[in-house]
Amino acid sequence: MNLALVSIHIDHSLRAVPLGTAMLAAAVERDLGDQIVTTLVDCTLQQSARDCAAQILSHHPDTVGLSITVWNRELALDIAHHLKIANPKLILFVGGPEVTANPHSLETIEVLDFIVTGEGEDKFVAALSAILRGQNPEPSEFLATESIAILGDLASPYLTGMLQPTQGGGVLWELSRGCPYRCDFCFESRGSTVVRRFPLDRVQAELRLFATSGVREVFVLDPTFNYHKETAKELLTIMAEEGQGLHFSLEVRAELIDQELAELFTTIDCSLQIGLQSADKAVLRLINRDFDQEEFTDKVLLLHQAGVSYGFDLIYGLPGDSLAGFLNSLDFALSLVPNHLDIFPLAILPGTRLADTATGLGLEYQQHAPYQVQSSTTCSTAEIKQAARIGAACDFFYNRGRAVPWFAMVLAGLELPPSEFFSRLAEGMPEVLPEDPLPLQQCFVSDQFGRQGQPEVAALAVDLIAYFGAVEPLLAPPAVESKPDSTPGELYLNPRSILVHFNYDPQQLLQHLADGISDVQELAFFLPQVDSDYFCYIFQDTLQLSPLTSAQSDYLKCIHSSTPSAPPSSDFLAEALQSGILFCNR
Repeated sequence: MNLALVSIHIDHSLRAVPLGTAMLAAAVERDLGDQIVTTLVDCTLQQSARDCAAQILSHHPDTVGLSITVWNRELALDIAHHLKIANPKLILFVGGPEVTANPHSLETIEVLDFIVTGEGEDKFVAALSAILRGQNPEPSEFLATESIAILGDLASPYLTGMLQPTQGGGVLWELSRGCPYRCDFCFESRGSTVVRRFPLDRVQAELRLFATSGVREVFVLDPTFNYHKETAKELLTIMAEEGQGLHFSLEVRAELIDQELAELFTTIDCSLQIGLQSADKAVLRLINRDFDQEEFTDKVLLLHQAGVSYGFDLIYGLPGDSLAGFLNSLDFALSLVPNHLDIFPLAILPGTRLADTATGLGLEYQQHAPYQVQSSTTCSTAEIKQAARIGAACDFFYNRGRAVPWFAMVLAGLELPPSEFFSRLAEGMPEVLPEDPLPLQQCFVSDQFGRQGQPEVAALAVDLIAYFGAVEPLLAPPAVESKPDSTPGELYLNPRSILVHFNYDPQQLLQHLADGISDVQELAFFLPQVDSDYFCYIFQDTLQLSPLTSAQSDYLKCIHSSTPSAPPSSDFLAEALQSGILFCNR
Protein backbone atom coordinates (compact mmCIF):
# COMPACT_ATOMS: atom_id res chain seq x y z
CA MET A 1 0.00 0.00 0.00
CA ASN A 2 1.15 3.54 -0.79
CA LEU A 3 0.05 5.85 2.03
CA ALA A 4 0.10 9.67 1.92
CA LEU A 5 -0.36 11.60 5.18
CA VAL A 6 -1.17 15.25 4.56
CA SER A 7 -0.58 18.27 6.80
CA ILE A 8 -2.03 21.67 5.85
CA HIS A 9 -0.06 24.47 7.52
CA ILE A 10 -1.05 28.11 7.96
CA ASP A 11 2.03 29.12 5.97
CA HIS A 12 5.67 28.24 5.50
CA SER A 13 7.28 28.95 8.87
CA LEU A 14 9.52 27.41 11.50
CA ARG A 15 6.36 26.02 13.15
CA ALA A 16 5.18 24.30 9.96
CA VAL A 17 6.37 20.88 11.08
CA PRO A 18 4.09 17.88 10.40
CA LEU A 19 4.61 16.27 13.80
CA GLY A 20 1.10 14.80 14.05
CA THR A 21 1.24 12.97 10.73
CA ALA A 22 4.85 12.00 11.37
CA MET A 23 3.85 10.33 14.65
CA LEU A 24 1.32 8.26 12.69
CA ALA A 25 3.92 7.49 10.02
CA ALA A 26 6.43 6.34 12.64
CA ALA A 27 3.80 4.00 14.15
CA VAL A 28 3.01 2.57 10.70
CA GLU A 29 6.69 2.10 9.92
CA ARG A 30 7.20 0.26 13.19
CA ASP A 31 4.25 -2.13 12.84
CA LEU A 32 3.50 -2.31 9.12
CA GLY A 33 6.62 -1.03 7.43
CA ASP A 34 7.06 -4.20 5.38
CA GLN A 35 3.63 -3.70 3.77
CA ILE A 36 3.15 0.07 3.58
CA VAL A 37 5.25 2.86 2.03
CA THR A 38 4.40 6.16 3.75
CA THR A 39 4.91 9.65 2.34
CA LEU A 40 4.43 12.89 4.28
CA VAL A 41 2.90 15.69 2.19
CA ASP A 42 3.00 19.33 3.33
CA CYS A 43 0.52 21.88 1.96
CA THR A 44 -0.37 25.43 3.05
CA LEU A 45 -3.50 27.57 3.18
CA GLN A 46 -2.08 29.67 0.35
CA GLN A 47 -2.53 26.78 -2.10
CA SER A 48 -5.77 25.94 -3.89
CA ALA A 49 -7.54 22.65 -3.19
CA ARG A 50 -6.91 21.61 -6.80
CA ASP A 51 -3.15 22.22 -6.48
CA CYS A 52 -2.99 20.41 -3.13
CA ALA A 53 -4.84 17.41 -4.59
CA ALA A 54 -2.46 17.30 -7.56
CA GLN A 55 0.51 17.44 -5.20
CA ILE A 56 -0.89 14.52 -3.17
CA LEU A 57 -1.79 12.44 -6.23
CA SER A 58 1.71 12.85 -7.66
CA HIS A 59 2.82 10.32 -5.01
CA HIS A 60 0.36 7.71 -6.42
CA PRO A 61 -1.27 6.90 -3.07
CA ASP A 62 -3.75 4.10 -2.41
CA THR A 63 -4.75 5.65 0.92
CA VAL A 64 -4.68 9.31 1.98
CA GLY A 65 -5.01 10.76 5.49
CA LEU A 66 -5.74 14.46 6.05
CA SER A 67 -4.96 16.17 9.35
CA ILE A 68 -7.75 18.69 10.03
CA THR A 69 -7.56 21.70 12.34
CA VAL A 70 -9.88 24.65 12.96
CA TRP A 71 -8.02 26.82 10.48
CA ASN A 72 -7.74 24.32 7.60
CA ARG A 73 -11.05 22.43 7.79
CA GLU A 74 -12.68 24.03 4.74
CA LEU A 75 -9.62 23.57 2.53
CA ALA A 76 -9.05 20.00 3.78
CA LEU A 77 -12.59 18.90 2.90
CA ASP A 78 -12.33 20.60 -0.48
CA ILE A 79 -9.11 18.68 -1.12
CA ALA A 80 -10.88 15.47 -0.12
CA HIS A 81 -13.57 16.04 -2.77
CA HIS A 82 -10.95 16.74 -5.46
CA LEU A 83 -9.09 13.55 -4.52
CA LYS A 84 -12.20 11.38 -4.76
CA ILE A 85 -13.19 12.87 -8.10
CA ALA A 86 -9.71 12.18 -9.45
CA ASN A 87 -9.58 8.65 -8.00
CA PRO A 88 -12.88 7.21 -6.70
CA LYS A 89 -11.07 4.06 -5.48
CA LEU A 90 -8.84 6.06 -3.17
CA ILE A 91 -9.30 5.20 0.54
CA LEU A 92 -9.62 8.53 2.30
CA PHE A 93 -9.68 9.27 6.03
CA VAL A 94 -9.27 12.27 8.33
CA GLY A 95 -7.99 12.88 11.83
CA GLY A 96 -6.57 15.70 13.93
CA PRO A 97 -7.82 18.24 16.50
CA GLU A 98 -10.91 19.40 14.57
CA VAL A 99 -11.99 15.81 13.90
CA THR A 100 -11.60 14.91 17.56
CA ALA A 101 -13.50 18.02 18.67
CA ASN A 102 -16.36 17.73 16.19
CA PRO A 103 -16.46 14.17 14.77
CA HIS A 104 -20.20 13.88 14.13
CA SER A 105 -20.10 16.84 11.73
CA LEU A 106 -17.92 14.69 9.44
CA GLU A 107 -19.86 11.40 9.55
CA THR A 108 -22.14 12.35 6.69
CA ILE A 109 -19.39 13.50 4.31
CA GLU A 110 -19.56 10.78 1.67
CA VAL A 111 -16.02 11.10 0.33
CA LEU A 112 -14.55 10.04 3.68
CA ASP A 113 -14.11 6.31 4.18
CA PHE A 114 -13.44 6.60 7.91
CA ILE A 115 -12.34 9.07 10.60
CA VAL A 116 -9.89 8.73 13.48
CA THR A 117 -10.40 10.69 16.71
CA GLY A 118 -8.21 11.24 19.75
CA GLU A 119 -4.70 9.83 19.99
CA GLY A 120 -4.44 8.19 16.63
CA GLU A 121 -1.35 5.99 16.54
CA ASP A 122 -2.86 2.70 17.73
CA LYS A 123 -6.26 3.29 16.09
CA PHE A 124 -4.64 4.15 12.80
CA VAL A 125 -2.44 1.07 12.72
CA ALA A 126 -5.53 -1.06 13.48
CA ALA A 127 -7.44 0.60 10.61
CA LEU A 128 -4.64 0.04 8.12
CA SER A 129 -4.27 -3.56 9.25
CA ALA A 130 -7.97 -4.09 8.53
CA ILE A 131 -7.61 -2.51 5.08
CA LEU A 132 -4.67 -4.78 4.28
CA ARG A 133 -6.93 -7.73 5.14
CA GLY A 134 -9.59 -6.37 2.77
CA GLN A 135 -11.87 -5.11 5.55
CA ASN A 136 -12.53 -1.40 5.07
CA PRO A 137 -13.37 0.39 8.36
CA GLU A 138 -16.80 1.96 8.78
CA PRO A 139 -16.90 5.79 8.71
CA SER A 140 -17.55 6.08 12.46
CA GLU A 141 -15.85 2.89 13.64
CA PHE A 142 -13.25 4.71 15.73
CA LEU A 143 -15.52 7.29 17.37
CA ALA A 144 -16.59 5.34 20.42
CA THR A 145 -13.31 3.69 21.33
CA GLU A 146 -10.75 5.69 23.28
CA SER A 147 -7.15 4.70 22.80
CA ILE A 148 -4.63 6.13 25.23
CA ALA A 149 -1.16 5.30 24.00
CA ILE A 150 1.66 4.13 26.23
CA LEU A 151 4.10 6.87 25.32
CA GLY A 152 7.15 4.73 25.89
CA ASP A 153 5.93 2.39 23.12
CA LEU A 154 5.60 5.11 20.49
CA ALA A 155 8.38 5.52 17.94
CA SER A 156 10.01 8.94 17.65
CA PRO A 157 9.63 10.41 14.16
CA TYR A 158 12.85 12.35 14.73
CA LEU A 159 14.98 9.43 15.91
CA THR A 160 13.63 7.12 13.17
CA GLY A 161 14.38 9.69 10.48
CA MET A 162 10.73 10.21 9.52
CA LEU A 163 11.28 13.89 10.36
CA GLN A 164 14.73 15.30 9.73
CA PRO A 165 15.64 18.50 11.60
CA THR A 166 17.43 21.04 9.41
CA GLN A 167 20.04 23.72 9.92
CA GLY A 168 18.30 26.94 10.95
CA GLY A 169 14.88 25.25 10.98
CA GLY A 170 12.28 24.62 13.66
CA VAL A 171 10.90 21.54 15.39
CA LEU A 172 7.77 20.76 17.37
CA TRP A 173 8.70 18.84 20.50
CA GLU A 174 6.21 16.75 22.45
CA LEU A 175 7.33 15.97 26.00
CA SER A 176 4.01 14.86 27.47
CA ARG A 177 0.29 14.33 26.83
CA GLY A 178 -2.69 15.14 29.01
CA CYS A 179 -3.75 18.27 30.88
CA PRO A 180 -4.80 18.47 34.54
CA TYR A 181 -6.71 21.76 34.10
CA ARG A 182 -10.39 22.01 33.24
CA CYS A 183 -10.60 25.34 31.37
CA ASP A 184 -14.03 25.40 29.69
CA PHE A 185 -12.87 27.00 26.43
CA CYS A 186 -10.08 24.46 25.78
CA PHE A 187 -10.55 21.05 24.20
CA GLU A 188 -7.65 19.71 26.28
CA SER A 189 -9.98 19.89 29.29
CA ARG A 190 -12.04 17.03 27.85
CA GLY A 191 -9.00 14.82 27.38
CA SER A 192 -6.99 12.82 29.87
CA THR A 193 -6.36 14.58 33.19
CA VAL A 194 -3.34 12.34 33.78
CA VAL A 195 -0.15 13.92 32.48
CA ARG A 196 1.89 11.17 30.79
CA ARG A 197 5.50 11.83 29.87
CA PHE A 198 7.72 10.47 27.17
CA PRO A 199 10.74 8.52 28.49
CA LEU A 200 13.66 10.69 29.52
CA ASP A 201 16.15 8.79 27.37
CA ARG A 202 14.03 9.54 24.28
CA VAL A 203 13.79 13.21 25.26
CA GLN A 204 17.57 13.47 25.66
CA ALA A 205 18.26 11.68 22.38
CA GLU A 206 15.89 13.98 20.47
CA LEU A 207 17.44 17.05 22.09
CA ARG A 208 20.94 15.95 21.10
CA LEU A 209 19.72 15.44 17.55
CA PHE A 210 18.20 18.93 17.44
CA ALA A 211 21.44 20.49 18.70
CA THR A 212 23.75 18.60 16.34
CA SER A 213 21.43 19.35 13.38
CA GLY A 214 21.72 23.10 13.98
CA VAL A 215 18.02 23.60 14.68
CA ARG A 216 17.11 27.21 15.43
CA GLU A 217 13.73 26.97 17.24
CA VAL A 218 12.23 24.27 19.47
CA PHE A 219 8.50 24.71 20.10
CA VAL A 220 7.53 22.65 23.16
CA LEU A 221 3.91 21.48 22.81
CA ASP A 222 3.14 20.73 26.47
CA PRO A 223 0.04 22.74 27.53
CA THR A 224 1.74 23.49 30.87
CA PHE A 225 5.47 22.82 30.85
CA ASN A 226 5.88 23.54 34.57
CA TYR A 227 2.82 21.60 35.81
CA HIS A 228 5.14 19.32 37.80
CA LYS A 229 7.83 21.64 39.14
CA GLU A 230 10.49 19.04 39.84
CA THR A 231 10.11 17.46 36.42
CA ALA A 232 10.29 20.91 34.80
CA LYS A 233 13.48 21.66 36.71
CA GLU A 234 15.00 18.35 35.64
CA LEU A 235 14.10 19.03 32.01
CA LEU A 236 15.54 22.55 32.15
CA THR A 237 18.80 21.15 33.46
CA ILE A 238 18.91 18.72 30.55
CA MET A 239 18.06 21.50 28.07
CA ALA A 240 20.89 23.62 29.43
CA GLU A 241 23.36 20.75 29.11
CA GLU A 242 22.25 19.29 25.77
CA GLY A 243 20.49 22.17 24.00
CA GLN A 244 23.20 24.76 23.45
CA GLY A 245 22.37 26.96 20.45
CA LEU A 246 18.64 26.19 20.59
CA HIS A 247 15.84 28.63 21.36
CA PHE A 248 12.93 27.08 23.28
CA SER A 249 9.32 28.33 23.25
CA LEU A 250 7.41 27.09 26.30
CA GLU A 251 3.89 27.48 27.71
CA VAL A 252 3.84 27.88 31.49
CA ARG A 253 1.50 28.71 34.37
CA ALA A 254 2.54 31.82 36.23
CA GLU A 255 1.30 30.60 39.62
CA LEU A 256 3.62 27.57 39.43
CA ILE A 257 6.79 29.64 39.05
CA ASP A 258 9.19 29.90 41.97
CA GLN A 259 12.60 31.53 42.38
CA GLU A 260 14.55 28.41 41.45
CA LEU A 261 12.48 27.80 38.34
CA ALA A 262 12.86 31.43 37.23
CA GLU A 263 16.64 31.13 37.58
CA LEU A 264 16.69 27.84 35.66
CA PHE A 265 14.88 29.49 32.75
CA THR A 266 17.85 31.85 32.48
CA THR A 267 20.18 28.90 31.80
CA ILE A 268 18.58 28.33 28.38
CA ASP A 269 17.66 30.61 25.50
CA CYS A 270 13.87 30.65 25.81
CA SER A 271 10.64 32.61 25.65
CA LEU A 272 7.65 31.77 27.84
CA GLN A 273 3.98 32.11 26.98
CA ILE A 274 1.55 32.58 29.86
CA GLY A 275 -2.21 32.18 29.43
CA LEU A 276 -3.55 35.18 31.34
CA GLN A 277 -6.78 35.33 29.23
CA SER A 278 -8.35 37.99 31.49
CA ALA A 279 -7.48 39.92 34.64
CA ASP A 280 -11.07 39.74 35.91
CA LYS A 281 -11.47 37.01 38.52
CA ALA A 282 -15.26 36.85 38.08
CA VAL A 283 -14.95 36.43 34.30
CA LEU A 284 -12.34 33.69 34.67
CA ARG A 285 -14.52 31.87 37.19
CA LEU A 286 -17.16 31.50 34.45
CA ILE A 287 -14.69 29.47 32.35
CA ASN A 288 -13.44 27.43 35.30
CA ARG A 289 -10.16 29.24 35.91
CA ASP A 290 -8.78 30.65 39.15
CA PHE A 291 -6.92 33.94 39.31
CA ASP A 292 -5.16 35.89 42.03
CA GLN A 293 -3.92 39.16 40.57
CA GLU A 294 -1.40 39.81 43.34
CA GLU A 295 0.05 36.30 43.13
CA PHE A 296 0.20 36.48 39.33
CA THR A 297 2.07 39.79 39.52
CA ASP A 298 4.56 38.46 42.08
CA LYS A 299 5.32 35.35 40.03
CA VAL A 300 5.78 37.29 36.80
CA LEU A 301 8.05 39.68 38.66
CA LEU A 302 10.38 36.74 39.37
CA LEU A 303 10.74 36.24 35.62
CA HIS A 304 11.17 39.95 35.01
CA GLN A 305 13.89 40.29 37.63
CA ALA A 306 15.68 37.24 36.25
CA GLY A 307 15.60 38.68 32.73
CA VAL A 308 13.49 35.89 31.23
CA SER A 309 11.50 36.68 28.09
CA TYR A 310 7.75 36.16 28.59
CA GLY A 311 4.49 37.00 26.89
CA PHE A 312 0.77 36.76 27.69
CA ASP A 313 -2.39 35.54 25.98
CA LEU A 314 -5.54 37.66 26.26
CA ILE A 315 -9.02 36.66 25.06
CA TYR A 316 -11.84 39.10 24.27
CA GLY A 317 -15.49 38.08 24.18
CA LEU A 318 -15.33 35.81 27.24
CA PRO A 319 -18.67 35.15 28.99
CA GLY A 320 -19.42 37.92 31.45
CA ASP A 321 -16.71 40.18 30.01
CA SER A 322 -17.30 43.58 28.45
CA LEU A 323 -15.25 45.86 26.24
CA ALA A 324 -14.33 47.88 29.34
CA GLY A 325 -13.33 44.69 31.13
CA PHE A 326 -11.14 43.62 28.20
CA LEU A 327 -9.46 47.03 28.20
CA ASN A 328 -8.78 46.73 31.94
CA SER A 329 -7.16 43.35 31.29
CA LEU A 330 -5.08 44.92 28.51
CA ASP A 331 -3.86 47.60 30.93
CA PHE A 332 -2.98 45.01 33.56
CA ALA A 333 -1.14 42.80 31.08
CA LEU A 334 0.98 45.63 29.68
CA SER A 335 1.75 46.97 33.16
CA LEU A 336 3.81 43.79 33.63
CA VAL A 337 5.97 44.64 30.57
CA PRO A 338 5.59 41.42 28.57
CA ASN A 339 7.87 40.91 25.59
CA HIS A 340 4.77 40.26 23.49
CA LEU A 341 1.01 40.18 23.98
CA ASP A 342 -1.14 37.85 21.86
CA ILE A 343 -4.81 38.83 21.74
CA PHE A 344 -7.48 36.44 20.43
CA PRO A 345 -11.25 36.34 20.03
CA LEU A 346 -12.98 33.67 22.09
CA ALA A 347 -13.56 30.51 20.04
CA ILE A 348 -16.35 28.22 21.23
CA LEU A 349 -14.82 24.97 20.03
CA PRO A 350 -17.01 21.89 19.53
CA GLY A 351 -16.42 19.30 22.19
CA THR A 352 -15.55 21.82 24.91
CA ARG A 353 -17.68 22.46 27.98
CA LEU A 354 -18.10 26.05 26.81
CA ALA A 355 -19.84 24.78 23.67
CA ASP A 356 -22.30 22.97 25.95
CA THR A 357 -22.96 26.04 28.10
CA ALA A 358 -22.64 28.86 25.53
CA THR A 359 -26.37 29.42 25.07
CA GLY A 360 -26.99 29.68 28.79
CA LEU A 361 -24.10 32.14 29.07
CA GLY A 362 -25.59 34.36 26.35
CA LEU A 363 -22.85 33.76 23.76
CA GLU A 364 -23.58 34.12 20.05
CA TYR A 365 -20.90 32.56 17.85
CA GLN A 366 -20.13 31.10 14.44
CA GLN A 367 -21.51 27.60 14.07
CA HIS A 368 -18.67 26.66 11.72
CA ALA A 369 -14.88 26.96 11.90
CA PRO A 370 -13.30 29.06 13.34
CA TYR A 371 -16.29 29.24 15.80
CA GLN A 372 -15.49 32.79 16.92
CA VAL A 373 -17.71 34.70 19.32
CA GLN A 374 -19.86 37.37 17.65
CA SER A 375 -21.62 38.91 20.65
CA SER A 376 -22.69 38.22 24.22
CA THR A 377 -25.08 39.67 26.77
CA THR A 378 -22.25 41.86 28.05
CA CYS A 379 -20.42 42.66 24.78
CA SER A 380 -22.20 43.72 21.59
CA THR A 381 -21.15 42.85 18.05
CA ALA A 382 -19.79 46.38 17.60
CA GLU A 383 -17.76 46.07 20.80
CA ILE A 384 -16.36 42.70 19.71
CA LYS A 385 -15.23 44.33 16.46
CA GLN A 386 -13.71 47.22 18.41
CA ALA A 387 -11.77 44.79 20.61
CA ALA A 388 -10.53 43.06 17.44
CA ARG A 389 -9.28 46.38 16.03
CA ILE A 390 -7.51 47.21 19.30
CA GLY A 391 -5.95 43.75 19.36
CA ALA A 392 -4.69 44.19 15.80
CA ALA A 393 -3.25 47.61 16.68
CA CYS A 394 -1.46 46.16 19.69
CA ASP A 395 -0.03 43.29 17.65
CA PHE A 396 1.29 45.56 14.91
CA PHE A 397 2.59 48.34 17.16
CA TYR A 398 3.76 46.45 20.25
CA ASN A 399 4.66 42.95 19.01
CA ARG A 400 5.80 43.44 15.45
CA GLY A 401 7.12 46.89 16.29
CA ARG A 402 9.23 45.58 19.20
CA ALA A 403 8.08 48.48 21.34
CA VAL A 404 8.96 46.97 24.73
CA PRO A 405 12.14 49.03 25.46
CA TRP A 406 10.48 52.41 25.02
CA PHE A 407 6.72 51.89 25.29
CA ALA A 408 6.41 52.55 29.02
CA MET A 409 8.44 55.79 28.70
CA VAL A 410 6.17 57.06 25.94
CA LEU A 411 2.99 56.16 27.84
CA ALA A 412 4.26 57.90 30.98
CA GLY A 413 5.08 61.00 28.97
CA LEU A 414 1.63 61.02 27.38
CA GLU A 415 -0.04 60.15 30.72
CA LEU A 416 -2.16 57.55 28.94
CA PRO A 417 -3.09 53.99 29.88
CA PRO A 418 -2.25 51.41 27.19
CA SER A 419 -5.93 50.81 26.42
CA GLU A 420 -6.52 54.47 25.54
CA PHE A 421 -3.31 54.60 23.50
CA PHE A 422 -4.29 51.57 21.40
CA SER A 423 -7.91 52.68 21.14
CA ARG A 424 -6.71 55.90 19.52
CA LEU A 425 -4.30 54.00 17.29
CA ALA A 426 -7.03 51.59 16.20
CA GLU A 427 -9.21 54.48 15.00
CA GLY A 428 -6.68 55.54 12.37
CA MET A 429 -5.02 52.24 11.48
CA PRO A 430 -4.84 51.69 7.70
CA GLU A 431 -6.62 48.61 6.38
CA VAL A 432 -3.44 47.45 4.66
CA LEU A 433 -0.60 47.61 7.15
CA PRO A 434 2.90 48.50 6.00
CA GLU A 435 5.65 45.92 6.16
CA ASP A 436 7.76 48.04 8.53
CA PRO A 437 5.95 49.30 11.67
CA LEU A 438 8.62 51.90 12.52
CA PRO A 439 7.39 54.85 10.38
CA LEU A 440 3.83 54.43 11.63
CA GLN A 441 5.08 54.19 15.23
CA GLN A 442 7.07 57.40 14.87
CA CYS A 443 4.25 59.25 13.13
CA PHE A 444 1.56 58.23 15.63
CA VAL A 445 3.62 58.88 18.77
CA SER A 446 4.86 62.21 17.42
CA ASP A 447 1.27 63.21 16.63
CA GLN A 448 0.11 62.33 20.17
CA PHE A 449 2.79 64.50 21.79
CA GLY A 450 2.16 67.24 19.21
CA ARG A 451 -1.52 67.34 20.19
CA GLN A 452 -0.42 67.92 23.77
CA GLY A 453 1.78 70.86 22.73
CA GLN A 454 5.06 69.01 23.33
CA PRO A 455 6.98 69.15 20.00
CA GLU A 456 10.38 68.74 21.70
CA VAL A 457 9.23 65.58 23.47
CA ALA A 458 7.73 64.35 20.20
CA ALA A 459 11.16 64.67 18.56
CA LEU A 460 12.78 62.83 21.49
CA ALA A 461 10.21 60.01 21.25
CA VAL A 462 10.92 59.68 17.51
CA ASP A 463 14.62 59.23 18.39
CA LEU A 464 13.83 56.55 20.97
CA ILE A 465 11.77 54.61 18.46
CA ALA A 466 14.47 54.99 15.80
CA TYR A 467 17.21 53.73 18.09
CA PHE A 468 15.38 50.70 19.51
CA GLY A 469 13.54 49.90 16.30
CA ALA A 470 16.32 50.37 13.74
CA VAL A 471 19.71 50.71 15.41
CA GLU A 472 19.69 48.23 18.29
CA PRO A 473 18.73 45.29 16.02
CA LEU A 474 22.17 45.70 14.40
CA LEU A 475 23.62 44.17 17.58
CA ALA A 476 22.04 40.81 16.71
CA PRO A 477 24.49 38.75 14.65
CA PRO A 478 23.29 38.26 11.07
CA ALA A 479 22.17 34.81 10.00
CA VAL A 480 24.50 35.05 7.01
CA GLU A 481 27.38 37.47 6.50
CA SER A 482 26.84 39.27 3.22
CA LYS A 483 28.17 42.04 1.08
CA PRO A 484 26.82 43.58 -2.10
CA ASP A 485 28.07 42.37 -5.45
CA SER A 486 30.87 44.65 -6.51
CA THR A 487 33.90 44.66 -8.73
CA PRO A 488 37.46 44.53 -7.29
CA GLY A 489 38.46 47.87 -5.87
CA GLU A 490 34.86 49.06 -5.50
CA LEU A 491 33.72 50.57 -2.21
CA TYR A 492 30.67 49.31 -0.34
CA LEU A 493 28.88 50.19 2.90
CA ASN A 494 29.38 48.15 6.05
CA PRO A 495 26.66 45.47 5.65
CA ARG A 496 25.69 45.76 9.33
CA SER A 497 24.74 49.40 9.24
CA ILE A 498 21.86 51.84 8.91
CA LEU A 499 21.61 55.57 8.32
CA VAL A 500 19.32 57.23 10.90
CA HIS A 501 18.32 60.83 11.51
CA PHE A 502 18.45 61.91 15.17
CA ASN A 503 17.01 65.08 16.66
CA TYR A 504 19.01 64.71 19.89
CA ASP A 505 22.53 63.39 20.53
CA PRO A 506 21.98 59.59 20.54
CA GLN A 507 25.14 58.81 22.50
CA GLN A 508 24.13 61.07 25.36
CA LEU A 509 20.58 59.72 25.13
CA LEU A 510 21.89 56.18 25.65
CA GLN A 511 24.07 57.33 28.54
CA HIS A 512 21.13 58.97 30.29
CA LEU A 513 19.03 55.84 29.81
CA ALA A 514 21.87 53.73 31.24
CA ASP A 515 21.93 56.08 34.25
CA GLY A 516 18.27 55.32 34.87
CA ILE A 517 16.75 58.54 33.50
CA SER A 518 13.60 57.54 31.64
CA ASP A 519 11.41 60.65 31.87
CA VAL A 520 10.98 61.80 28.26
CA GLN A 521 10.24 65.40 29.26
CA GLU A 522 13.44 65.51 31.33
CA LEU A 523 15.48 63.93 28.53
CA ALA A 524 14.15 66.40 25.97
CA PHE A 525 15.05 69.30 28.28
CA PHE A 526 18.64 68.27 29.06
CA LEU A 527 19.87 66.55 25.89
CA PRO A 528 21.61 68.69 23.24
CA GLN A 529 19.78 68.90 19.92
CA VAL A 530 21.77 67.78 16.87
CA ASP A 531 19.27 67.46 13.97
CA SER A 532 21.73 65.31 12.06
CA ASP A 533 22.09 62.01 10.21
CA TYR A 534 24.13 59.35 11.99
CA PHE A 535 25.80 56.35 10.43
CA CYS A 536 25.08 53.51 12.87
CA TYR A 537 27.10 50.35 12.35
CA ILE A 538 28.86 47.39 13.91
CA PHE A 539 32.66 47.41 13.73
CA GLN A 540 34.89 45.04 15.68
CA ASP A 541 31.78 43.76 17.49
CA THR A 542 30.97 47.24 18.81
CA LEU A 543 28.08 49.54 17.92
CA GLN A 544 29.35 52.83 16.50
CA LEU A 545 27.24 55.99 16.11
CA SER A 546 28.99 58.42 13.76
CA PRO A 547 27.49 61.89 13.07
CA LEU A 548 27.59 63.03 9.46
CA THR A 549 27.58 66.33 7.64
CA SER A 550 24.98 66.78 4.91
CA ALA A 551 27.61 66.13 2.23
CA GLN A 552 28.84 62.98 3.96
CA SER A 553 25.30 61.69 4.37
CA ASP A 554 24.44 62.36 0.72
CA TYR A 555 27.59 60.53 -0.38
CA LEU A 556 26.84 57.41 1.70
CA LYS A 557 23.19 57.38 0.61
CA CYS A 558 24.07 57.16 -3.07
CA ILE A 559 27.23 55.03 -2.91
CA HIS A 560 25.40 52.03 -4.39
CA SER A 561 23.37 54.04 -6.91
CA SER A 562 24.01 54.05 -10.63
CA THR A 563 25.28 57.63 -10.33
CA PRO A 564 27.36 57.80 -7.11
CA SER A 565 28.62 61.20 -6.08
CA ALA A 566 32.23 62.07 -5.32
CA PRO A 567 33.33 61.75 -1.67
CA PRO A 568 33.21 65.01 0.30
CA SER A 569 36.97 64.82 0.88
CA SER A 570 39.87 62.39 0.74
CA ASP A 571 40.17 62.67 4.51
CA PHE A 572 36.58 61.49 4.98
CA LEU A 573 37.13 58.58 2.60
CA ALA A 574 40.27 57.47 4.44
CA GLU A 575 38.59 57.82 7.83
CA ALA A 576 35.49 55.92 6.64
CA LEU A 577 37.65 53.02 5.45
CA GLN A 578 39.70 53.00 8.65
CA SER A 579 36.69 53.20 10.98
CA GLY A 580 34.67 50.47 9.25
CA ILE A 581 31.99 52.67 7.66
CA LEU A 582 33.18 51.63 4.21
CA PHE A 583 34.88 48.51 2.93
CA CYS A 584 36.78 47.95 -0.29
CA ASN A 585 36.22 44.81 -2.32
CA ARG A 586 39.50 42.94 -2.75
